Amino acid sequence: MTMAWRLRRTSGGTVAAERGEGMVEAVHEEQSRSEAGKLSMLRQSRIARLLLAVLAIQAAYWLVFYPNFVRYRSPERPEFIEVTSVELASIAAPDAAAIEEAEWQPYGNELKTFDKGYYATRTTFDLAEVPPHGIAVLDMASGDNIWYVVNGKLHSSAGSMEQGKFTYHGLQKRITQVSPAFLKPGTNTIDGVIGIELAREATLQGPQLAEYKATERAFGWTDFLFNDFRNAMIAVTLAIALMVGVAALRARDRSTPFWLFLLALSWGMHALFYRWVDLPIHGAERGFLYAAILFVMSASWPCFVDAWSGRPVRWFKPIMLAICALAIGYAGYWLLIDRGIDAFTHTEWAMDRFGLFFVSATVGRIVWHFITVRDDKRYWEAAILVLLASLMGYFLFNTLVYGRNIGVLPSSQPLLLLAIVVAFFSRNFTLFKSQADLARTLQDKLDLREAELATAHEREKRFVREQAFDEERQRIMRDMHDGLGSQLMSMLLAARRGKVEPDRMAEGLQTVIDEMRLMIDSMDSVGESLGSAMASFRNRLQPRIEDAGFAFHWENRIEGPLPSYPPRKTLQLFRIMQEAVTNALKHSQGSAITVLLDNCSDRPDWLCVAIRDDGSGIRQDGRGGHGLENMRVRAKAIGAEIEYGSHDNGGGEVRVAIPPTADAQPGSAG
Repeated sequence: MTMAWRLRRTSGGTVAAERGEGMVEAVHEEQSRSEAGKLSMLRQSRIARLLLAVLAIQAAYWLVFYPNFVRYRSPERPEFIEVTSVELASIAAPDAAAIEEAEWQPYGNELKTFDKGYYATRTTFDLAEVPPHGIAVLDMASGDNIWYVVNGKLHSSAGSMEQGKFTYHGLQKRITQVSPAFLKPGTNTIDGVIGIELAREATLQGPQLAEYKATERAFGWTDFLFNDFRNAMIAVTLAIALMVGVAALRARDRSTPFWLFLLALSWGMHALFYRWVDLPIHGAERGFLYAAILFVMSASWPCFVDAWSGRPVRWFKPIMLAICALAIGYAGYWLLIDRGIDAFTHTEWAMDRFGLFFVSATVGRIVWHFITVRDDKRYWEAAILVLLASLMGYFLFNTLVYGRNIGVLPSSQPLLLLAIVVAFFSRNFTLFKSQADLARTLQDKLDLREAELATAHEREKRFVREQAFDEERQRIMRDMHDGLGSQLMSMLLAARRGKVEPDRMAEGLQTVIDEMRLMIDSMDSVGESLGSAMASFRNRLQPRIEDAGFAFHWENRIEGPLPSYPPRKTLQLFRIMQEAVTNALKHSQGSAITVLLDNCSDRPDWLCVAIRDDGSGIRQDGRGGHGLENMRVRAKAIGAEIEYGSHDNGGGEVRVAIPPTADAQPGSAG
């Protein structure tokens, strides 16, 4: 399309081209709108799936689990005994004398601030006749500990009410049975002696009363949820915290299991706070500990969700932690510094507001994750997280608006937390694999990897071998061109001109033959060893020396294999050795030549080669001719060191020290 419009513009002007460009832009704009529409539909589809999962989980909880488990009530409701009056008094001590001296005032169960101290409620009721199993007392007060006195007789006095040594049995909500022996027909009174260790807003209303057996049948399940079930859930939650904590220590990415660990631990500690009746922390310090645990638990939810998303938002967790620290500092100021009568009231205000903020942050972070991340399909996990956040919000809302402590969190949160942990482990760990299975799996992977490495090693060896052969071919071509080629060409030209002398021709041909032999001998080190190359060199050298009338000796003092060298270094070594032998034959005036192979005394990893004769020795005045200079040049080219002179017996000696090759492997001795 673009080419057609360009041709039309060339032939006739710019109008057609402008139309073409407009059409192209329109097509691009339409494609952009189409892609944007697809992305929008995809995003809407993800949000729709998340909403469906959230609605399904919420419906399952509120329509099935909540009415049949959390708020289950027996259809047999007890008939509560009518209370004729409830009175309240402040008393000096939790004993009978203080109750006798109490100044009773009518009390309508209103919320008010109670200072640290002792209080008593008197509940008056009439019985036409005493029930055969007595009556049930359902405690409705908000004290730290409570004792009961029935018709002037002490009925129950669990724990301690001594200031500084309080026990918190008042937090244990159980069905208390008052046996018929304490009751009488007509007017009866139940005095609740209430101890408050930390000043706070509360209602000290009197108990609800009903026939015991009917109450047991109606509220037995509720009693189980408030006591035995919570104990079991505390154990489960702390076990979850331990398991996830171990996972956090061993995991590569520790963020998600760490926050899950902190969440489970803080919830377990929060629930344990209500069950640990003799906690050795009292007063304002105990209130601060409670607030700190609640703030940490609340802040752990959005931090966990941010880690769970797999794509943490920058500064999200630091902001949550900063707000958590601010809330803890706020509670610490009121409870540990101010210590006024309304200190815990201010702390409760902060717990409600900050808690709702963290709940909102949790839900918002989940929604933002599914808006921005396209490929996450963990809708059911997200729905459970939303349910947990909504339960926290429901709990805090009822506390804030109605002042009611509803039981949705203690009975629901551990089970939902367990579901999150199971989902986490199922996605991140291989469960129930025996040690033998894991060993076999690892061995299979190891065998496969070793086979791959062996194949790669063989391929690398072939490549190195081929590269060495190629380099050797190139070397031979250069040596033949520069050395043999030029020498043969000179001899050929001299022969054509008729100026060649037989002796010089013979010497030249001998030189060419020697060079060819050296090249052949050096090639033996390719793919083989220096030992085999030395053996070939020795076999070629010995006849020439003996034909010249010299005795020949070869000594190899090296124990084990000779070191290996590249062909170029081997060739230069042979040339040096041959030059030294030639010099000895021409100039030594001796009768024997010895070639000695040994390790250098001062550097054992270096190879030392010495060529000795029993003649007149080598002059040290620098006038050794071209032969000695050639040997020095060749030695320098391969990094070797060369020395020449006279040895201890008076004859000449050329000694060459060759350094090892870094990647060389030992060769077989010749």
